[in-house]
Amino acid sequence: MKKAFNLLFFLLSCILLTYLLVMSTQNRAKIKCDEISINVDVTHDLHFIDAEIVTDLLLQIEDSLIGMPYEDINIYLLEEFITEHPNIEKAELYLSNKGTLSILVEQRKPIARVYTQNQSYYLDSKIKAIPLSEKYSARVPLIYCNEMTLKIKGMIRTIFAILEQDPFLKAQITAVEFDENDEITMYPRIGNHKIIVGNVHRLAEKLKNLKMFYQKGLNKVGWGSYSSINLKFDNQVVCTKR
Repeated sequence: MKKAFNLLFFLLSCILLTYLLVMSTQNRAKIKCDEISINVDVTHDLHFIDAEIVTDLLLQIEDSLIGMPYEDINIYLLEEFITEHPNIEKAELYLSNKGTLSILVEQRKPIARVYTQNQSYYLDSKIKAIPLSEKYSARVPLIYCNEMTLKIKGMIRTIFAILEQDPFLKAQITAVEFDENDEITMYPRIGNHKIIVGNVHRLAEKLKNLKMFYQKGLNKVGWGSYSSINLKFDNQVVCTKR
């Protein structure tokens, strides 16, 4: 008898919960959107996207979401459409029980700005292009090359992966140039010299030698003493005096 009572209680509880869930869903579907809250993540001081741009994107789908019942708002379609913007990494949309449509936007983060013969754009950490913005210019290292090839993309990935591990070198290197033979030259923030790197072979070791030379060499003779620092030779730093 006790088992039967427990089973009956369990079944009635499931039916009640299902009923309440259905009623809640139906009632929520009838709620009208009376407010749109847009929050754009500006971590790393990024300002490619703002609330005005997101609002304009919404207007391309619907003339107005204000006053529209929840059941008529396809948040998945809106989310997908907003995320397709080339400066947006991710968008998440939520409908509250109080009539608010919340939109959270994460921007794509550039690691460098590219200059080729024909165009200029940013690169993200996946070495994918991010278009320039009329509203904002990111302060990132510059990359110069005649043409952005797959080989150069691979070299850029290697370079920035190494720089990311060393705050000193990351702050010091402001530009990377690839010549017609894909040989690398870097330009520093402090010191009027160029850094001749060659290829990416043993790059981590080359940059380690550069850092050591900065700390133990240039601090003694002065940062303006040389016109170039050559890292192409094994375990050597060859400098040309100004």
